[in-house]
Amino acid sequence: MKMSPAKLIQEQLASSEPKDVSAGCSCGQCEAISSASLLGSVCCCRGVEAYRALLEKLDPSADIPCLTLHPDFKTFCLNPCMLEVAYLDFGQKHGPLQAKTPQQFRYTAYRQVVCWAHGVLDEHVRKAIPSCVVAAIRRRFPEEGGIYRGFQRPHLEVEK
Repeated sequence: MKMSPAKLIQEQLASSEPKDVSAGCSCGQCEAISSASLLGSVCCCRGVEAYRALLEKLDPSADIPCLTLHPDFKTFCLNPCMLEVAYLDFGQKHGPLQAKTPQQFRYTAYRQVVCWAHGVLDEHVRKAIPSCVVAAIRRRFPEEGGIYRGFQRPHLEVEK
């Protein structure tokens, strides 16, 4: 019997040990990821239509198994110059973010890949990011000490 995604996430959040996501991986690039980060990610880029569609838009003869191997992924999501411009643009529209450089690059890379796959989202709308993508971004812009915040729920203002 297949477990629901919500139940799977609850069980995975029970500990902060890295979880092996390779069992549900179809792209061959997914890695173990801490359970605190799983809430904002999905197992594989092949498991979400919006990410899979980016691969399917390529020339049909291009047999690229993972979004991280897409010819434009490095440019859009791993290139520091591209990410700096995107970060400055975001700051101009929404105010400056307070972040160290690796954290700034990761945050902006996550925003870039979500925008690339889903388009511009409304404020406080979050989309899951494939673990293969999270792993590639973390490899490119590692946090000193290897401790990552993981998914953060949006801070919603409540009217009284």
